[in-house]
Amino acid sequence: MYLIVRFYLMHNIPQSTILIVIFTLTVFLSSFLTSASAQSDLPEKALTAFQNFTSMNESQRMSAAANMTSNEREMVMMGAAQIKQGVNETIAGMSPQELEKATIILLRFGNFTNHQNGTQVQGLAKILSVNDNQFLRFEHFNITNGPDLHVYFTNGEDIQSGKDLGALKGNIGPQNYFLGDFANQYDTVLIASKPFNTIFASSTLKS
Repeated sequence: MYLIVRFYLMHNIPQSTILIVIFTLTVFLSSFLTSASAQSDLPEKALTAFQNFTSMNESQRMSAAANMTSNEREMVMMGAAQIKQGVNETIAGMSPQELEKATIILLRFGNFTNHQNGTQVQGLAKILSVNDNQFLRFEHFNITNGPDLHVYFTNGEDIQSGKDLGALKGNIGPQNYFLGDFANQYDTVLIASKPFNTIFASSTLKS
């Protein structure tokens, strides 16, 4: 600021012009600093918004999500993305018997692809038969976390007519979901936010 004033004085620029320039720069700098401060607080505010959202019961979350503005929704999504929850389930955990005695057959598999902007996903979904019990298994799995993510077994991307296999156990790591007798009825695995009805990732299963 001192150098700017000195420059104007050296060139005999009127004092009124100097004052206008100083005022403009002060307003600009103040606005810039305020904006920078707000940006630095954003992750913390987003995390608080997500924590407030998850403190509700399921019915309250569904109602809150239906009435949120787009900005409120983005804050909850941003807060959820900061959470890392690891899980490490083994194939042996699918069978009550020793793994050496288990008959394991790979029936179908597919890679995950992301749907939601800003969401990253990688990994493989598999349908395994373990001693004639069918399971869905995720391997090499990592997805951007989201609010109340659930695993759905569907045809295409029709969540409503598919099966909700329950909450995603973790956004990082291998995990298993028991399928029962309906493994052949569906061809797609979806990971979606239940209250926001937003698909984060999908995997189309093929033999």
